[in-house]
Amino acid sequence: MTIYFYKEFGPLGYLASYSNHGFYIDGIYYKTVEHYYQSQKFLDNKIQERIINAETPKEASNIGRDKNLPLRQDWEKLKNSFMHVGIYEKFKQNKDIQKLLLDTGDCEIVEETTKGNYWGCGPLKDGTNYFGKILCKVREELRKEIES
Repeated sequence: MTIYFYKEFGPLGYLASYSNHGFYIDGIYYKTVEHYYQSQKFLDNKIQERIINAETPKEASNIGRDKNLPLRQDWEKLKNSFMHVGIYEKFKQNKDIQKLLLDTGDCEIVEETTKGNYWGCGPLKDGTNYFGKILCKVREELRKEIES
């Protein structure tokens, strides 16, 4: 079975990067995975702080996508790793949604995006679905940690 989700609304909204499930990394509180992910695009502390302090994940995303800001040069190589860290910490530190994720069993998880083909499946269902793949990997990692 395949689980499809999109956005932070509804019963599967907890899977989304915009879901309101904060976490700490290195003593810094991130309101959402989106806040964390977008802030990691930059080495400039002031830009990172603007993103971390953004009121909403949409605002964090808008700042992070501003083409006038100096993106770190190694971003393309590191972006999947940062997304993995954010998703992992979100589910590690929020036990209620950790259980929901684990309860998905071995189902494939797909972010059913309407535009993007990288993080989700895209409108033609031929995207790479890296976000869904990371969710499945995090689920397996958490399951192994709990079992050991």
